[in-house]
Amino acid sequence: MLGGREKIGNASIDWKTVAFGSGKTRRKTFGFGKYNKKQDQYDLSINIRELSIVDAAGTGCGVWDAAIILSRWIFSHGEVFKGQRVLELGSGCGLCGLVASSFASETWLTDCSPKLLSNLEYEIDINSKNDEGEEDAAKGEVYKNTRIAYIDWDNVRSQDINGEGLYEEEVPKDLEVDKKFVVKIPPADIIVGSELTYTPISVVGLTKVIQTLLKPGGIFYELLSDDRDGVPAFLDVISKAGFEIAIYPVTDEYMGNFKTGQRPETYKFYSFKRKGEECRFPDMS
Repeated sequence: MLGGREKIGNASIDWKTVAFGSGKTRRKTFGFGKYNKKQDQYDLSINIRELSIVDAAGTGCGVWDAAIILSRWIFSHGEVFKGQRVLELGSGCGLCGLVASSFASETWLTDCSPKLLSNLEYEIDINSKNDEGEEDAAKGEVYKNTRIAYIDWDNVRSQDINGEGLYEEEVPKDLEVDKKFVVKIPPADIIVGSELTYTPISVVGLTKVIQTLLKPGGIFYELLSDDRDGVPAFLDVISKAGFEIAIYPVTDEYMGNFKTGQRPETYKFYSFKRKGEECRFPDMS
């Protein structure tokens, strides 16, 4: 039981499937929109390279149900993202951010793992090419304004909360992050993320990041499971930080056919906007 709620299904994860051997990778293609049987393609296809959890040091090595649900919502609400600067927090494999790139004027994929950052760069490259691995001008145009940046939520200081962007000047010495990923991250119109508050550990840091990187009148969209210990703590902290919260159930159109091996869970859409501000974007209803 968690907060009086009974978890659905077997709580275990097939970690052998997630690990699948050091140095090995797995490529997946996710389709969005209508499927054209004759041309064997969807309106939008995103190629993802999953890493072994042995190498990537975290669950961001793979794509989980929550990221698929949020990506489907982003695709079906593409007009919300048109012409906007979008920031994905805890990108992992970057599925949500890559879908947003199809609509946004600029997209930032962020994480703190050096291997995941390098993998995100690889994924931008493969999605900019055709099925034969050749340069594709149209696809390249979609991802030319997709950036990658290192960010450590727990390294955000109170003085960074100024709405002018965030620059990680100090990277832990034992973390080999390519300097090209250590850049100033500008404030975004829309921030997105899935399962960012898995535990209570980083809710304060995450709140500071949102305070710093969300533009006035902007919105933060997140997809969360009811079974996460960090959710109540995060809602409490971000509410006290001056954010209004809207919560909506996930409808059937975004569910199913995940093929991740994850147990069934109950998810909800969360929208966060500053209290007293006129927000330019709709809630996730």
